[in-house]
Formats: sequence, structure tokens, C-alpha cells
Amino acid sequence: MNKSKLARRTFVLGSGAIAGGFAVGYYKYKQPYENPLLQQNSDESTTQVPLNPFVMIDQNQITVIAPRAEMGQGIHTTLAALVAEELDVDFDSIKVIHGPASRAYFNSAVLEEGVPFAPFDEGFSAS
Repeated sequence: MNKSKLARRTFVLGSGAIAGGFAVGYYKYKQPYENPLLQQNSDESTTQVPLNPFVMIDQNQITVIAPRAEMGQGIHTTLAALVAEELDVDFDSIKVIHGPASRAYFNSAVLEEGVPFAPFDEGFSAS
């Protein structure tokens, strides 16, 4: 019977490689996404200043970026009303637009709830 042995050096190098891979992956995972409005702002001659990926402000107007499509729910009106109320400005000074394609607007909360099993799954594999 031939038993193969794992050398100590192989184990240490393999463990270090795995730990290093996890460390690099965690570092990349925790990095915030780049604000897509900064690049857009540098291309155009506009006076609006992007605060974050969702709000741009200038002296006359506040622009709110909606990352999802308006499909009849009234989200553009609701977002404008919320921002106007929080910033204590006139409702007419708020403009809501769709944002550019960017990973900053990706919603991972939907995946976190249902992966790998849906919350209502009570089957054998889920338990």
C-alpha cells in the first residue's frame, strides 16, 4: 500500500497561497466603486458638483440620479420630494434623471436574500 505524504513545505506554501488569495479578494471586495459622475462631469462644461453617485448640486438646481427605471410607480416624484424635504429646498429645483451604466448602481441586496436558497424554501437541502 503506497501512502503519499504531504510535505511540510508544500503545506505551508499552499496555505500561504490560499490565505493570500483570500486577503486580495477581500481587499478588492471592500473597495468602493468609482463615482461615474466624476468622469461625466469632467467631460462636460457643467458647474454641477457630484457629491456621490446619486446627487449633483449647483447654485440653481439639484440633480438626483435614479439607478432604476421609472415604470409607473412615481419614483421620480418620490425621490424629488424626499430630497427637497431633506435639503429644505423648493420642489421645483430638483431634477431626477437616469444614471449612466455603472457598477456603482448595482443592487446586490436582491441576491443576498435569495442565494443560495429562497427565504421560503423549507426543503431538505435548504435546512
